[in-house]
This record gives sequence, structure tokens and C-alpha cells, in this order.
Amino acid sequence: MSVKTKTAPKGLTFTHNGHRYKLDGLPVTGVTTILNGGVPKPALVYWAGKTVAEFVEANPLEVESLRTREGVDFVRELAGVPAKVRDDAGVTGTAVHDFAEALAATGTVEDVPEELAGYVEGYADFLDRFQITPLLMERPCASRKDWYAGKFDMIGTSPLLNDGQPIMIDLKTSKFVYGETGLQTAAYSLAEFYMDEDGNEQPLPEIVATYVAHVTPMDRIGQNARYGEAPLGTTLYPLAKNRDEMKGHYAMFLAAAYTHKTTKLRDSIVGEPVTTEQKAVAA
Repeated sequence: MSVKTKTAPKGLTFTHNGHRYKLDGLPVTGVTTILNGGVPKPALVYWAGKTVAEFVEANPLEVESLRTREGVDFVRELAGVPAKVRDDAGVTGTAVHDFAEALAATGTVEDVPEELAGYVEGYADFLDRFQITPLLMERPCASRKDWYAGKFDMIGTSPLLNDGQPIMIDLKTSKFVYGETGLQTAAYSLAEFYMDEDGNEQPLPEIVATYVAHVTPMDRIGQNARYGEAPLGTTLYPLAKNRDEMKGHYAMFLAAAYTHKTTKLRDSIVGEPVTTEQKAVAA
């Protein structure tokens, strides 16, 4: 009698339903998940409180309705406001990314919603001004050695940047851009491989520098006022100016990964209470 065992699939896969990566059949942590868990974000506490306060100020009738409505947990509803604002911004960011990818690939996009037109127009101007030529866009990548995965926005070239050599550009539609994007792009740039459209592993081109493109609308009217004094349209900011800086950012990423991956270990550090009936265990 023979027994057949199931062989774990090789390569990198992604499940859209669970938003999870698997590498060689085993769960692997995403770059953004690592950074969310491994980089302190003290400003988020202030942002969450400010978001609730702004909602209360702007919607007094709705707030009063929530307060008096039967069966509604008033505190829970207000506490959920920051998550809703974050999720709505995420939907906008995803849509802008999709149009940006199509624009970079084909040079044109159609049926852009009015509320996103300013983002797309600004990004189109950016591509033209910097004469960006995409090499790879929205490809999954991973490292077996350091065990992470993710998907980069764009590897491309520009005759105006780094002597036309390959660079990585990450797109952000958030209110501000942050230094941790340097860690994110370093992880992508120094990954061991990316998956091509046929599902095959390929080595990444040698990335010589990383950038973040802050994609904002062409006006500051209504909801767009949240961008404040940020330049209109798409603005390019340098992250790692060379490979040495990139490796430094990668070292910071690995430190964040260690912090994230040891969360459960830290939670288990505190032992059971010591009583007078027992001796404290020294080792």
C-alpha cells in the first residue's frame, strides 16, 4: 500500500478574500502588516480623537439622533467614526491606484468619476513631466530569507532621474507622506523575486533609488481641503537616494519585522503572580 502526501505549492500566492499571502504553501506576512505592527504611530491617537470631534461638530443632528435612537450604542457608534473615515480613504486610494496603473500602462483612462478626476489629472501631468516609462507595475514580490511578501506599485525609469536607471515609485493618496514608506520600498526593492504575469518567479532589476509620489487632487475644495498646504497634483519625494541608503532603510524594516513578529512573545513575558507561599523562580 502506498501513501501519497500533498505537496505544498511552490511560489507566492495571494487570497483576495482573506487578503493573505502564502509562500510555498505557508503563510507569510505582508510588508504593510509588518510596518503597521512594528512602527509606532503615536499620532494616530490624536488623529482618532480629532476625527470624532470633527464629526460631532459637523453633524449635530445626526449625533443627537444617535444619542436618542433606541437600540443604538452611542459610544460605540462614535468610536467607529475613525475606522469609517480610514476605510473610505482606503477605497479612494485603491480606485486612484487602479486608474494610475491604467494611465501609466496605456497613456489614457476613461470613465473616471468626477470626485477622482483631479487625482488622475495630476498624476497624468506627473507622468508627462518626468517622462516616466514603467518597467513593472503592481507585481507581487517576496523574500524567503527574511520571510515577507508584498506588492509594489511601480518600477520605472525617467531620463530626469538617476541617469535613467530603474527606480521604485510608491504611490500615496494619504494626507501626508511618511518616512516609513522608505522602509516599505526598501523591502520591495531588495526582495528576492517578483511573480510575473504567468506566475513565474523572476529576479527584480537592480533598483538604484526609491521615491514616493504623493498623489493629491488639483484643488482643495470640499473633501479635498484635507490635503491643506500640500502641493496640488502629484509631487515626487526622494526616499533612498542610492543603494546604501536603501540598505539602511531595509535594516530598519527588519527591525520593525522583529518587533511585529515577537508580539505574542512579549505578551507572554509576564508570568503568574508570585505569592508568599512560594519562592520566586530566578530562572
